[in-house]
Amino acid sequence: MPMNDISIDHNGLTLALSVYGQPEFPPVLLLHGISNSRDVWYDWAVELSARYRVYTLDFRGHGHSARAEHYGIAEYVSDAEATLAAIGAPTRVVGHSLGGVVAGALAQSESRLVHSVLMLDPAWYFGLPEEFERTVYPRRFELLIGLITQLRAAQAPLDDWYAAVAHTRHPSGGVFADHMGHRQILSHASALQRQDLACWARPMQEVFATLDTTQPFRRPTRLIRCDATLGAAFVDEHAVLIQAVNPLLDITHYVGSDHFPQRTYAFAERFRGDLDRFLRDA
Repeated sequence: MPMNDISIDHNGLTLALSVYGQPEFPPVLLLHGISNSRDVWYDWAVELSARYRVYTLDFRGHGHSARAEHYGIAEYVSDAEATLAAIGAPTRVVGHSLGGVVAGALAQSESRLVHSVLMLDPAWYFGLPEEFERTVYPRRFELLIGLITQLRAAQAPLDDWYAAVAHTRHPSGGVFADHMGHRQILSHASALQRQDLACWARPMQEVFATLDTTQPFRRPTRLIRCDATLGAAFVDEHAVLIQAVNPLLDITHYVGSDHFPQRTYAFAERFRGDLDRFLRDA
């Protein structure tokens, strides 16, 4: 399984990527959420690399990518566009949370570099204050920023970040360590430790404010939504809004899943099937 860590220059900003699989395989780009890094996709990238050329990207201010002056959806989309330009071929794009929003914005374009898009519980309406308030994320982000600030002030080692993630209460009961494996917890802890705190400096509605959710998708697009009672970013009302603009959008609902179905024991197998169908059919 060939894997290489590379970097690309994006208008003077260094973006970090990992690349898996043979060069002749069809390309797939995996995009992470706002509190994660590319490492969260490692297991999936390894699995997919038997059939695809898989790219995982650290957005600016995340993982091993450089810190930047501005953090907004337009800038995150530009990071993905720069990656697609480096790939240089029509690419299947899979994005979770923030990454799902970026993937959706790419699907609104007519770029030949976007083959198709899978949005996984995207924060699609976080730029609209009344829709953001429908979710658990105003409070969840407040708590997360407090945790990051506290651990940074204490110059906490990675073990403390790991413990903080592992012992966080899970909306399904128990703690996160009961629902996902060691590598997933470690990747999340490491991502939080590395992340530029300036990513959280602006209110989240401002970060997403420039996204035009009234524009339809112009590339083949599918969406997986999770359970609003368990911390989904894309809630029931959002499905109504998005289908008013995209009436033929294929939406799959994971009832009983938290925001991270690709990472949890309970839903990883279902996600594997839906991901495989997307990659084969799109």
